[in-house]
Amino acid sequence: MKNESDVRVCKNKKCQKVLPEGYKHRYCEACRNKHAQTAKNVLKGIGAGAATAASIAVVVVTGGKINPKK
Repeated sequence: MKNESDVRVCKNKKCQKVLPEGYKHRYCEACRNKHAQTAKNVLKGIGAGAATAASIAVVVVTGGKINPKK
């Protein structure tokens, strides 16, 4: 018979799903996937911001005098 202390639940306060016996992670699979997707979206945003900053820096450094038609 299981004790209450043996039952593990997802650490996400909004989720609290019971985790299967022997499950090695602290969060359920759904919460882990949500976290991974959020991290990917944040990194995409940072990458887009860096690309924008780099293009602005090129324009500022060159004084806007880049003419590829020459």
